[in-house]
This record gives sequence, C-alpha cells and structure tokens, in this order.
Amino acid sequence: MSKGKKITMWIISGLLAALFLFAGLPKLLTPAKMLSQWVYAPWFLTVVGVCETLGAIGLLIPRVAVLAAAGLCGIMIGAVYTLVVHHMYKELPVPIIVFILLMVVIFLRRKEGRGVGAAVAS
Repeated sequence: MSKGKKITMWIISGLLAALFLFAGLPKLLTPAKMLSQWVYAPWFLTVVGVCETLGAIGLLIPRVAVLAAAGLCGIMIGAVYTLVVHHMYKELPVPIIVFILLMVVIFLRRKEGRGVGAAVAS
C-alpha cells in the first residue's frame, strides 16, 4: 500500500473512531437522555452503545479493523432504517456517508484483516 493510501486510511479510521466513541459513550453514560428521542428498549440502547464504543476501539487496531468496520456498517444500516421509519429524512446523509467511509476502511484494510481469519482457524 502506498504511503498516501496508508495516511488516508489512518485519517479516516481515526475520524470514524472519534465519531463512534462520541456516539457510543453517551448511550452508555446517560441512557435516559437518549431514550426520550427513540422508542427502543433501554437494553437495546446499551447494546448499541457498547457496539459503537468497541467498534471505535477496533477501528484503531489493524488486525480487527475490518471486522469492527463491518459491525459498524450494521449499526449504520440500523440507523438508516430508524431514520426512515421516523420520517427524519434530513438526517439520512450522515449515516449514509459514515457507511461509505466504513466501506472505504474495509477496502483499504482488507489485506490486514486476513490475519484474523487465519488466527481463528488455527
């Protein structure tokens, strides 16, 4: 991988990690505030917060970054679904752009992620 691609990959990964850390921690620390906006069960908000926080950390670890990005893609699909169901169409560009950036991370780190499957298989 060229130096430019590597720098781009780390910048995108770092920004996404910060985004998911700042999105996940409030769900864990102040769930009552977050619940007033959505109709999901409190335990589900905790699960999403844990996934976002762990995904943010995983994006910064090269061996698991592809898996973290893939899991966070699932979270973004759920975010798009939630926004569509609640007719919040003006908010849709954010999760769609984040989803695309996560796919870029998966594409750029795909060779690093192969070591995880080999380690699990042994």
